Amino acid sequence: MSLDFDVFVVDPKPIPSAVPGFEEVVGPATWPPSTSTLISDDDGAVLVDCLITVREARELAAWVKSHDCEPEYVYITHPHADHLLGLPEILAAFPQARPVALTESIPAMEEQISAGYMQIWGGFFPGQLTGEPVAPRPLTGRTIPIGGSSATVIPVGTSDTVHSSVVHVPELSLVVSGDVVYNRTHMWLMGSTPDSRAAWARALDAVAALEADTLIAGHRDPRAADDDARRQIDESRRYLADFETALERSSTPGELIDRMTTAHPELANPYTLWVAAHDLLGSGT
Repeated sequence: MSLDFDVFVVDPKPIPSAVPGFEEVVGPATWPPSTSTLISDDDGAVLVDCLITVREARELAAWVKSHDCEPEYVYITHPHADHLLGLPEILAAFPQARPVALTESIPAMEEQISAGYMQIWGGFFPGQLTGEPVAPRPLTGRTIPIGGSSATVIPVGTSDTVHSSVVHVPELSLVVSGDVVYNRTHMWLMGSTPDSRAAWARALDAVAALEADTLIAGHRDPRAADDDARRQIDESRRYLADFETALERSSTPGELIDRMTTAHPELANPYTLWVAAHDLLGSGT
């Protein structure tokens, strides 16, 4: 088997809504669709990100085993629990695997699995999360071996959170982007600022400079037509620019939601947009 990759996708998951009127207008609130990516050859493998609930992490582990390979590394792209909390189940299935992440991201990951944050995450997914979360260890250098090949970890700064990174496999013309690029899914802009959104745009430029053909987004609509890197980067750039313009022209959450829904009518997980609108523009309608 030559170097190859495969993607495990989970559909949006129901969560309690904290946004007034969302369920009446749109329907049940959901967490966005998510992915994990397995990159492997005959002699090695790396799993990139590992989801959030116990159930989906166990399903992910079974899926990895179906590929007749055992990952030597599990790489976490950024400090968000929905890419991290499945790690105990993955390590139970593959105890030899080394969980790693950028050194500078580890403190934020440890915060994500602290008692206070676990209580918050448990409110989204009651009874569905591990009781023994673990953080990865610092990655030495910027290269992850994959049998006779390798992947390169590239820090890109802030996307929807600080200390974001992508995994680049030039041999496959592949980038696994974590949350830096979204595929046909509303981008997480709750708590964002003009500076953080500008930093995210620069992160997209850094990914574009890799000139990959294929990009696996951490949040990908299962209905997305493809994983074309250029399309996804362009669409993510346009979403950020449209959000900036819509935010400047809106005085209420409803106005921002209407403008963004008109500009991007078919994206997955509209709850993400509603959360951002109510966070940034208050509780008006």
